[in-house]
Amino acid sequence: MTPLARIVTVTIALGTASVALAAHGYYRFPALFRDTLVFTAEGDLWRVPITGGVAQRLTTHPAEESQAAISPDGSRVAFVAAYDSGNEVYVMPLAGGAPKRLTFDATRCWVQGFTRSGEVVYATENVIGPTWRRVLRIVNPDSGQTHDLPLADANEAAFDDTGSTVWFTRFGLHVTGDNARDYRGGAMAQIWRWNIGSNDEAQRVAPDLAANLKRPMWWKGRIYAVSDAAGSDNLWSMAADGTDRQQLTHHRGWDVKGATLDDGRIAYQLGADLHLFDIATSTDRIVPIELASDFDQER
Repeated sequence: MTPLARIVTVTIALGTASVALAAHGYYRFPALFRDTLVFTAEGDLWRVPITGGVAQRLTTHPAEESQAAISPDGSRVAFVAAYDSGNEVYVMPLAGGAPKRLTFDATRCWVQGFTRSGEVVYATENVIGPTWRRVLRIVNPDSGQTHDLPLADANEAAFDDTGSTVWFTRFGLHVTGDNARDYRGGAMAQIWRWNIGSNDEAQRVAPDLAANLKRPMWWKGRIYAVSDAAGSDNLWSMAADGTDRQQLTHHRGWDVKGATLDDGRIAYQLGADLHLFDIATSTDRIVPIELASDFDQER
């Protein structure tokens, strides 16, 4: 065998081995920014192009990192981790690096995203007195300063293009962790709208809808959300006042989870996979992800 033939043979063998090392995983909590997708698998954060492929691991700490959200400029990723016992909110460069702790609430918390100015929005149970209530809190990732939005029982949030209006979720079985289907009781998830800094009362969106409505997202004058109005949780869109409701996905069985919107596309979890829905073309596809990992994916 000639030296050139040996080089070609070794190269092919190494390429085959690297492909063999990649495996399919269980993907959760997608965060989307342009052509980059960040998600949780094996308790760590990973990143992959929206076209799919072999993902790159961003964190390696034994504690679980989850609920990622990417800043508007794409430079940072915020997430929840239990590095120092309880869950707290952290932020790190999207390219990878050391996490910085942002919260000291000593209770459960859930990252909701960023404001237009780059502050981290999260829901927390750190309120005065023992209670199951949650509040939406905003923290500056540079100074650490925080302030609460004066909204009772708010647990999810999205902002319009100007940052002057917030759409938020009240109640919902995701608060209690209940997986009941077709729930229509008093704890049904509702979306409300409030003008930030005003003395106006918040207004409920689509009060005539007898179904759960949660995970609000904003894009070009419309609200995108997750609802079980047709049975399973699917993506829906509606006008800002809750009218003109349109079902976007029609999955049955598995529920749409963890939906996040950026630049006219919605990433979400369905079963063990991550999907990408394009609003302009109404197309939906699985993002083909593989993990180059030393963990046993069969267990």
